[in-house]
Amino acid sequence: MAQKVDFLKDEVYKIFFGYLIPSIVASITVSMYILFDTIFIGRGVGSEGLAALNIAIPIYNVLFAVGLLLGIGGATAVSISIGRKKLNKVDEIFTNSIIVAIICSITFTILGSIFVKDICYFLGANENNIVLVKDYLSIVIMFSFSFLMVNTLSAFIRNDKAPKLVMYSTAIGAITNIIFDGLFVLVFHWGMRGAAIATVGSSLLSLFTLIYFHFIRGNSSLKLIRIKVKYKVLKRVVRNGTPSFIIEISSGIVIFAFNTVLNRIVGTIGVSAYSIIANISLICVAIFSGITQASQPIISINYGAKELVRVNKVLKMGVITATIFGAVFFMIGMLFPEYIVLLFNRDSAELISITVTGIKLYFIGFLFMGINIILGAYFQAIEFSTLSTVISMSRGIGFTLLGLIILPNILSLNGVWLTVPFAEILTLVTATMFFIKLKIALSIGNKHRSISR
Repeated sequence: MAQKVDFLKDEVYKIFFGYLIPSIVASITVSMYILFDTIFIGRGVGSEGLAALNIAIPIYNVLFAVGLLLGIGGATAVSISIGRKKLNKVDEIFTNSIIVAIICSITFTILGSIFVKDICYFLGANENNIVLVKDYLSIVIMFSFSFLMVNTLSAFIRNDKAPKLVMYSTAIGAITNIIFDGLFVLVFHWGMRGAAIATVGSSLLSLFTLIYFHFIRGNSSLKLIRIKVKYKVLKRVVRNGTPSFIIEISSGIVIFAFNTVLNRIVGTIGVSAYSIIANISLICVAIFSGITQASQPIISINYGAKELVRVNKVLKMGVITATIFGAVFFMIGMLFPEYIVLLFNRDSAELISITVTGIKLYFIGFLFMGINIILGAYFQAIEFSTLSTVISMSRGIGFTLLGLIILPNILSLNGVWLTVPFAEILTLVTATMFFIKLKIALSIGNKHRSISR
């Protein structure tokens, strides 16, 4: 399923849009795992189930974060090495990344299974919902290796000119998840366990699809070689992947922080409202992430080959595409918030009212979010990881937590929903300053002395 693409010679627009749709579809379908768990749990278990799921969700952020740390970090290093004609480095980078991913997978599965109850309480479970949270997390943690490895392999396979395979594998998993969720939650009434089994089974199917069709039956140019883990290689991979790691980890931290503040202001119903908003937000962020995934291989290889004109074209297309999508998300939030809420819950008028208001305020952030994500990914793709890390920290943790400290004290519940627009606007100012500084540095050929990598 690998495409016959020449990243250095083919028309940039053709490559970008050829990668765009598969990357967006793959990214969306990954986020839909949790979305459909939310929909079916909301219908089959109720608002208590929604709150329990929202408490459990940060565990996915940890697994995805480590997968992206090694996948995006390694794939970026591989692509730049190809652009620089250092082909002897490719399998070395790939092997080091996979070995560490396997070690992390085993560690998460063993330790998570032993301490699952402690993890539940740490994430915010209490005596009222500990059973629901534990029912869900115990199964997810037992198969945590699957979620981590899917994210790691997807990044490498996409850079190995097979974005459609990644799309097909995630689409198969998402469709399976919908079927299993409906069957296990609504028909068999297995509750939280049913939703977890559906998600795990779908992830395992996606992992099998990637391995079988790319590495066993496919034309993979990536090979595992007999080699010990090298600190220098791993350091490069981790440095490149740190921004992606921070984005995912910060999502879990932000969910935890939002849950804490909402519990204090309005109680469990506020957490349930945020569960709905956060899951819809996952879809929107997934589309932005799909745009970055389409851009990254093209940018990295061309940057490695010093084809900066082609790099700038891809960046421009990414920013324009993200801006258009951001405007569309904003308009949907302004015009159709009630329809969004009714997908998840039809029984509680109070929940519907709180969530509708939240959507209208929260969705303002999408006008700026896409541009921030694209600029952060651009810095990451050219191995200016320090700049990308600062942007990821700013929008993911720094400005968001600052907003949660300040705004709710002034605007109460509305201040919680306005935290995301607040953080995205401040991040856009920061990212724009970095971009201008970097562009000047590159234009005078002084980038290594002017900006720390």
